[in-house]
Amino acid sequence: MADNPLIRFTNELMRLTNDLDQATAADFVLRVYEAGRDAGAAREDED
Repeated sequence: MADNPLIRFTNELMRLTNDLDQATAADFVLRVYEAGRDAGAAREDED
């Protein structure tokens, strides 16, 4: 079974940077995910 994308991206971000703990990396990934979701919803409203 594949990992949840948020977990996968959090783990990848932690591998790429040495200065982030799991909570900080997860918070960043969640904020980026939510911003992308909101932008997509706003774009759908324009159509």
